Amino acid sequence: MALDTDDEILQDFLVEAEEILEGLNEQLVQLETQPEDSDLLNSIFRGFHTIKGGAGFLSLDAMVALCHKCEDLFNLLRQGDRRVDANMMDTFLKVLDILNTMFEETKSGEFPTAADPAVLEQLANYLNPNVAAEPAAPEPTPEVVISQPAGDNDDITDDEFEALLNQLHGESAPGKATPDPVTPAPAAAPADNDDISEDEFEALLDELQGKKKSIATEKPQPVEPSKPEPVASAPAEKVEPVIAPKPSPEAKASPVAKNESPAKPAAAVKPAETTVRVDTARLDDIMNMVGELVLVRNRISTLETATEDEEMSKAVSNLAVVTGDLQTAVMKTRMQPIKKVFGRFPRVVRDLARTLKKDINLELRGEETDLDKNLVEALADPLVHLVRNAVDHGVEMPDVRVAAGKASQGQIILGAAQEGDHILLTISDDGAGMDADVLRQKAVEKGMMDEEAASRISDAESYALIFAPGFSMKQEISDISGRGVGMDVVKTSISKLNGVIDIQSEIGVGTTLSIKVPLTLAIMPTLMVMLGDQIFAFPLVSVNEIFHLDLSKTNVVDGQQTIMVRNKTLPLFYLRKWLTKTFNDTGKPEIEHVVVVNVGTRRVGFVVDQLIGQEEVVIKPLGALLQGTKGLAGATITGDGRISLILDFPELMATYANRGY
Repeated sequence: MALDTDDEILQDFLVEAEEILEGLNEQLVQLETQPEDSDLLNSIFRGFHTIKGGAGFLSLDAMVALCHKCEDLFNLLRQGDRRVDANMMDTFLKVLDILNTMFEETKSGEFPTAADPAVLEQLANYLNPNVAAEPAAPEPTPEVVISQPAGDNDDITDDEFEALLNQLHGESAPGKATPDPVTPAPAAAPADNDDISEDEFEALLDELQGKKKSIATEKPQPVEPSKPEPVASAPAEKVEPVIAPKPSPEAKASPVAKNESPAKPAAAVKPAETTVRVDTARLDDIMNMVGELVLVRNRISTLETATEDEEMSKAVSNLAVVTGDLQTAVMKTRMQPIKKVFGRFPRVVRDLARTLKKDINLELRGEETDLDKNLVEALADPLVHLVRNAVDHGVEMPDVRVAAGKASQGQIILGAAQEGDHILLTISDDGAGMDADVLRQKAVEKGMMDEEAASRISDAESYALIFAPGFSMKQEISDISGRGVGMDVVKTSISKLNGVIDIQSEIGVGTTLSIKVPLTLAIMPTLMVMLGDQIFAFPLVSVNEIFHLDLSKTNVVDGQQTIMVRNKTLPLFYLRKWLTKTFNDTGKPEIEHVVVVNVGTRRVGFVVDQLIGQEEVVIKPLGALLQGTKGLAGATITGDGRISLILDFPELMATYANRGY
């Protein structure tokens, strides 16, 4: 039997469980270095407890069984009866992987598969009662406790449910012997109405579902309770003991007779919901409509410049402000903190370092930096690959580091920051760094270039060689990573996001990879240029600088026209020759301009006929005639109503750069 994926309760559980599992991934790794952190232990305990409660309500028995054992074990840890070690952490991380698999099965509408018996046995071994003597019964405390042996089912019987209802109706009171839950004794009708309110009934259901407070599965006895376990409700609060006559908001859920107080306690006021779940497709539709509004704004602004009406000018200015605010507000609804991606890296670094027998500390910076949800998802795989490379190739073995005068523990820093209209991501390590000369020699050995050409490339261009297909510095390719093994895929993925990559490295000091991507893929700032009589849009995130072309300063090297810019050779390419052959080419203009663009890790100069200016555009798919044309990312409508083609620089270079012009 399959699960009903349209069920609202199931969807609520999936949303909550996904957030908890993402948090557990980072918290468990953190616990290994802070095994006595009580707040961390309690947080992890509550995570497993919450998942168990929701899974139990949905009859996801396999998930309940696994979470229950983890919950019991973390109860021992937070009480100090056990201490986390590396082997125990390996088991917990296996559990987390299994829970993620179960979550995906549940998400697809299937009941989760039972956990690996070997993992359950490992957890059971850690729960072995022979390890420590049975503790004496503690003194009663003003705190609700539950007596629940490890592995028992949390469900209560029908008789216990009836007994609890009787308690709510006033059939047990402090000072009276509590009726046996199996054969409840009748009680005299209290003076007030015995009907419970809707809020009280919902509170009761919440208790039964395990979402807010655990209920006692035994008769409430104020003295000599069996082995206690504090309630793992979230947030954990102290509750009035059952012997207290003073009513409290929690007394409603405690076995206290209603006739003990002269009036029924007021129902708790539910806080108003401040969030709403919206389908992402709806957000995409709203963003598309905002994009159309931006195009209309651009068109009206262009028309306004042709008039001299002051009132019209004010109205257009107001429209521009409102449109900009609306655009920002809608973009924020699509934003997610990059922590959603960063949260997986402590586990990645921990597992790889343990496998490679390295000691590495990962530092995360700028986790709260927001960017478009589509970018968050698209950046996940490239970043994982780059971090794995930093662990495998960047940081040296502990003994090698000590011999080089470094600390045995390596450092990797993963950072994110917003800079204007783009996001800057950095992956830094304090490892051995990359040797530019070794990279040049490797390129010659692989036949990528001859020795003369290799000697002319700069260090930065040498570092960029690691993104060439099949380029690797390792004699044996590992299944973990390899600078060069799959790095071309990373470069392609970043380029598709209109992003650029920069590498800085120093031998013996370390390596830093910087990735710059736009805030959103829906609305793009561009530089508009003219080639012949056709307008083209350059993604502004890739544009570095602009200058006028002075032909007296150009040279030809290996058949490629170049120009010196700040003592660095810059290759020049004439886009007019690449892109305007199918248009009306008006011939060579009197003044030409060079737009310096970052293409991956390279910096090249594109010669254009005329500069128009900056403009925000909405990317539209190409029509049937141009669909699949190399070097074009899409099209847009300019402020004057004309069609502009948006360039894809990496694909443009790959298609035309070897033609020699």
